[in-house]
Amino acid sequence: MNKELLQKLINADRICKQANVHYQEAVKLEQQDMEQQASTKKSAKIKGIIAGVAAWFVIGSIGNVLVSLLGNIAIFVMMVNSISQFGGLALGIILGYSIYKKGQGEFKAESAKRQKAIEKEKAAAQQIFDNNVNDLAFLPVDYWYPLATEYLVKVVQADRANSLAEALSMFDEQLHRWKIEEANAEIVAQQKAQTANLNSIRKSSKVSAIANTANAIVNISSKL
Repeated sequence: MNKELLQKLINADRICKQANVHYQEAVKLEQQDMEQQASTKKSAKIKGIIAGVAAWFVIGSIGNVLVSLLGNIAIFVMMVNSISQFGGLALGIILGYSIYKKGQGEFKAESAKRQKAIEKEKAAAQQIFDNNVNDLAFLPVDYWYPLATEYLVKVVQADRANSLAEALSMFDEQLHRWKIEEANAEIVAQQKAQTANLNSIRKSSKVSAIANTANAIVNISSKL
C-alpha cells in the first residue's frame, strides 16, 4: 500500500467534503429561490385577479344602485351603466396589477437576500480550496469533489492502485460504467452536481497555476 499517497488522498477528501458542504447549502438556497419565485408569482397573480374582480363587482353594484334610484331617465341610466362597468373594469385591472407588482417586489427583496447568502456559501467553498491548494496540488482539479476523492481513497486503501495515475484511471473507468448503467443514475446525478463548480474553482488564480502542474505530473507518470 502506498501510505504516502493514501494520506494525501485522505486529506484531499476531507478538504473537498468541507467545501462541498458549502456548495450543497448554496444549491439548497438556489432551489428554494426558484420554488419561492414560482409560488410568489402564482400567489400574486391569484391575489391580483381576485382584487380586480372584487373591485369590478363593487363598482358595478354601486352603479346598479344608482340606476335604480334614477328610475327611467334613460340617458343617465346609460351613463351610469357605462361608467360603472368600464370604470369598474379599469379600476379592477389597475388594482389587480398593482397587487401583482407588489408581490413581485417583495419576492425580489427576499431573493436578493438569498442571492447574497448563496454567494457567501460559494465564496466560503472557494476559500477552503484556496487555503488548502498546496495540499491538493498533487491532484488534478477535475477530481476535486467527494465522489472522486472517496473512490480514490478506497482503491489505494485496498491496495488496488499503487500510484495516483492508476487510481485516477480506475476511477475514470468506474465513472464510465456508472454512466452507462441506468441503475446508477443517482450516482451520476451526484457526480454532475459535485462537479458543477469545478469551472469556478479553476478560475481562482491560486488554483490555476497548481492545476496545470498537477495535470502535467499525472500525464507524465501515466506514460512511464
